[in-house]
Amino acid sequence: MSVDTVSDEQSGLGNYPYPAIRVSRIVRETNRKIGDFQLTAETAAQLVMDEIGLLIGNCGSTNHILQQLLKLAVAPYPARWVVAVHSKALLRQWYSQVYDVPTTAICLDSEGETAWLYGNCWFTRLEQLLPLAGSPQFTAPVAGLIVVDPQLRSPHARGIGNQSWKGHDRPELVNSFRQKLRTDGQQVPLILMTERPAMSLNTLPAQRAFALESLWFADGNRLRVGPPYQGA
Repeated sequence: MSVDTVSDEQSGLGNYPYPAIRVSRIVRETNRKIGDFQLTAETAAQLVMDEIGLLIGNCGSTNHILQQLLKLAVAPYPARWVVAVHSKALLRQWYSQVYDVPTTAICLDSEGETAWLYGNCWFTRLEQLLPLAGSPQFTAPVAGLIVVDPQLRSPHARGIGNQSWKGHDRPELVNSFRQKLRTDGQQVPLILMTERPAMSLNTLPAQRAFALESLWFADGNRLRVGPPYQGA
């Protein structure tokens, strides 16, 4: 069974009852703030229609990124998020932290190094995106695909030559996953999260590798996730 096919209304407003991701948009070259970004249904539709990706740089350590994503995972939300990390080692590390087990206790090809669901977030790695999409457990509408790549190396992992990732075209895995969702009636935005600020990254290869017309840039130091604060 594949991802449930949803109507335009369900895949739009129904999946984004509130902006669960809020951050400041910036000019990549100067880090100057140019506006606020809120992932509403309208914004998600614009990102998908215009083939725009959101790169949130300056997100801090991978542990800090995990804590932000766990807030997203436990927030009340009708759709799920897919978080794909750049390496098996990071996925194992995060599983160990979330479930308080030593990494040595994570068995080969177990969920700790393939895919696991926590709250409303699927955590996986790039090589496991397509198997996840074909899993019977993967049935909920998806609000977005978040790729965590601290140094933004995955756009260069094209599976050629004698490189360590030979046979794994990571950008194409991301593109195929998004196309699979599109075929099943869902169009989801692509969000990239990095440790380094956008101005220190070569972002053009990422834009091209992920088949995007352009990238919007944001400052992860100003990232807020989960339900917006409702002050008195």
